[in-house]
Amino acid sequence: MTADDGKKTKTLLTPFGEIKILVDGKPIPYVAQRGRNLEGMCPHVLGRYQIAIHFTPDGENHTLACVFETGLSYERTPESGDRLECQSFYNDCGFKMSIGLECEGGYVDGKRFSNEYDYDSDYLDNGMAFLIDRNTQTERYVFGISWIDNVVWNDHTEDNRKRDVETWYGADPTIGL
Repeated sequence: MTADDGKKTKTLLTPFGEIKILVDGKPIPYVAQRGRNLEGMCPHVLGRYQIAIHFTPDGENHTLACVFETGLSYERTPESGDRLECQSFYNDCGFKMSIGLECEGGYVDGKRFSNEYDYDSDYLDNGMAFLIDRNTQTERYVFGISWIDNVVWNDHTEDNRKRDVETWYGADPTIGL
């Protein structure tokens, strides 16, 4: 995985492969900040990171994406919550990884669902993205990434469900590191 120094790393390796941050499809450098495991919410996660990106909007549409590239097969499922857009990925090796961002995406009758955010989100096949439009003024965007082992896709046993939810908390960027 990554150097476990409890601080920062410039390359984040996960059980799903290396994390890349893309602006309009082009990779940019980043620093991933390691977080602590939160007792009661995500005590068993193996990795909990946040990647903060500074991007100054210029009145054009842009995409800021957090993605991974893997040779493994995996399943994915959205796991959104209040002010959290999150997607989780399960691979054949028993790992689950969640990528989250703060937002309430979507539109109702052509109007933004939430007036709290001036950007939107997108669920990608291999990650999550912030969608910046011509009216966006926000300049700081944070991706939360968390993973755990011994969790199996579509296993509805109580033990699996208890561990499964931990990455959701771990990937919430509004929960401090």
